Amino acid sequence: SVCNSQTNYSRHYVQAVIRDSTNYVRKPFIHNTNSVSTNRTMAMGCALFKLTLLWIVAHVISADGSVSSRPKVLILGGGLAGLQVGKVLQTRGVRDFLILEADSALGGRFVSACVQGVPACANWMLVESSLGSYHPLADALDACSIVYGHDPYADIVAVNDDGKNVSKEINDAMGRMDEAISTLVQNWNSSEDDMSLDGALRLYGWTPRTPEEMSVDAFYADDVYSAKPSEISAREFVSDTIAYAPSSESVPDSFYVIRDTYFGNHRLVDCLEHSFLDASDERVHLNTTVTQISYSDSGVTVNTTDGTQYKADYAVVTFSLGVLQQKEVTFSPPLSYRKRKAINQFRMGYHTLLYVKFQSRIDGSLVRPGPDPLWYFYVSPYRNVYHFAHEVFEIIEGKVNHTQSFNLFLHWIGGDDALRVETQALEKTKAEVTEIYRKFFGPSTPEPEHIAVTTANTNPFYHGGIPSFPSGASHEDYDILREPVGRVYFAGDAYHMTTSFNGATRALFSGDETAAALFACMNGGSCSMTKHATESVQCPTGNGGFPISYHVVTTFMVLALSLWIL
Repeated sequence: SVCNSQTNYSRHYVQAVIRDSTNYVRKPFIHNTNSVSTNRTMAMGCALFKLTLLWIVAHVISADGSVSSRPKVLILGGGLAGLQVGKVLQTRGVRDFLILEADSALGGRFVSACVQGVPACANWMLVESSLGSYHPLADALDACSIVYGHDPYADIVAVNDDGKNVSKEINDAMGRMDEAISTLVQNWNSSEDDMSLDGALRLYGWTPRTPEEMSVDAFYADDVYSAKPSEISAREFVSDTIAYAPSSESVPDSFYVIRDTYFGNHRLVDCLEHSFLDASDERVHLNTTVTQISYSDSGVTVNTTDGTQYKADYAVVTFSLGVLQQKEVTFSPPLSYRKRKAINQFRMGYHTLLYVKFQSRIDGSLVRPGPDPLWYFYVSPYRNVYHFAHEVFEIIEGKVNHTQSFNLFLHWIGGDDALRVETQALEKTKAEVTEIYRKFFGPSTPEPEHIAVTTANTNPFYHGGIPSFPSGASHEDYDILREPVGRVYFAGDAYHMTTSFNGATRALFSGDETAAALFACMNGGSCSMTKHATESVQCPTGNGGFPISYHVVTTFMVLALSLWIL
């Protein structure tokens, strides 16, 4: 259990390490003791030769995993995208990089916390079944032996504000919305102009009016995109829906979910981290907050809050899009108007997870329609207030153990209510959810013993929960968003929104793609991220490729000079 583990993954990080040269074999010098002049010449030559060897050793160490005084790449942010960039670069032979992470642990928005001893995950990761032969999330889960399978939450129980069971009404409303979505997908012409999702669905008969319909509307939009249908691009919604469609008749469900005991989040981050980083890897600097990025044709300089300055040939920005929108980091020279417009064109929606922990399991008067765990819908007179939750059960070898509940409920809250719940007093939130649970389980239901709320929306390291593709944004804007600026590249869930609405999938895809583009640029290839970039992006001048040619030539020149002196 991540909550009970006493393993300490803390690291001792330094900016540059040169290992003790005594680890390397050196032949002893034999000098002539009969001549003082010869001795001095030999001493000078020996000293120069030792210095040369030390310089060579330093570069050998750097190529083997340590960091030179000027690393090749700075990876700014240690979330899933940043970790994936580092892993891919190292796989391709680029080990000379630093990961600068503002938080005290790697993982970004995908780290796990504990609620009264129970692991509480950052997100409920979906694994699409139709993304083709390459799926970085599925590949990562397989490599980490994390079990995933079809959605175990099959049944829905819903009550309205009067405590009436309206499960049938919710299921009927879901059926009508599914039918409208299906018709939209079948009739959508990708060449036509984009429009808002609510307008597109109205074309095919979905106009939510009742509280049940509004609750379902929020479930399909607010909880997934952290945005209302009026703020969501119909074109991208259709693309996402197709991505979740079954890829073949052998896949009966449209997607899989993590079926690890604790949904696998902390295991995924730890596994990804330790797949290419040592437990005491000096290439990771935690508690390091970036404030400014300066870039030119010759390299990148990064300043941090503690006054430290880092220099490198390239940088990869993997911060949350919200960090850039809120100008937590400045660029010198300033980003172009087109780049700033693209950054602010896309939404970073509010999204909060609320964990409600009871002292013991509560059943009350609730009638369970089947053996599977339940989705709980609270049908509020308002659009989206605590309306969706599920109970967290133990999962053993991919199967839900219904007899072992953690007495923990997880709520998804999207949109403006997410920010309200995150910022209001916890006692007020506890009082509100207690009233709702009494509608489900009866008036004698006790208060929760503990509640916890995620804080991604107000955390200056994130400034939001889920990025989305808004109505009105074009693929040209999206291309500009993803394009590098000189030697500064970008990666993260906001830079691969057209593949999936699952943040983990987006982040890993983006990390792969950005690392591949950077590697190509370092070796004289195209520096562009997109096949149809609207602006021509030239490879920066200077020593952008591998250091081996320059360093090898210099090494042999110094070595030849030392031998000549000898």
